[in-house]
Amino acid sequence: MTTSGTSAVSVPVVRAVTVRRTPEDTFRLFTADIGAWWPMGTHSVFGATARVAVEGAEIVETSAEGERTVWAEIVESGPPHRLVLSWHPGTDPAKPTRVEVSFAPDGESATRVELTHTGWETLGGRAEAARQSYDTGWQSVLEGFAKAG
Repeated sequence: MTTSGTSAVSVPVVRAVTVRRTPEDTFRLFTADIGAWWPMGTHSVFGATARVAVEGAEIVETSAEGERTVWAEIVESGPPHRLVLSWHPGTDPAKPTRVEVSFAPDGESATRVELTHTGWETLGGRAEAARQSYDTGWQSVLEGFAKAG
């Protein structure tokens, strides 16, 4: 429990970075070019030799041996401003969390990318551990994304 009496799993993980690209370019990098910047060595199901890509309305990881797992379904795509995912990498797709990413202009040639991850309660007994892991994990993933931009 938090000090206010609210369960930690009901608190969203919110992370933000600034990318030195237009919202259009930033959205494309985040989606169509996800395989170019995602840190597969530390944040994947199959490891560093796997690849990740948007395939239709899904984000899919494929191992070097051809095994596939769906990380997320794209629930809403509003280029270049918003992306909403039903998120379940390597876990039960019937128990997803929700990842919402917004892309807002920040000056003439930059974009503020804000990621909000919610829905921890769907994970039951592993909710708190998952939330804590993503709390730090999203920060490193987005910092890498900003550097790739």
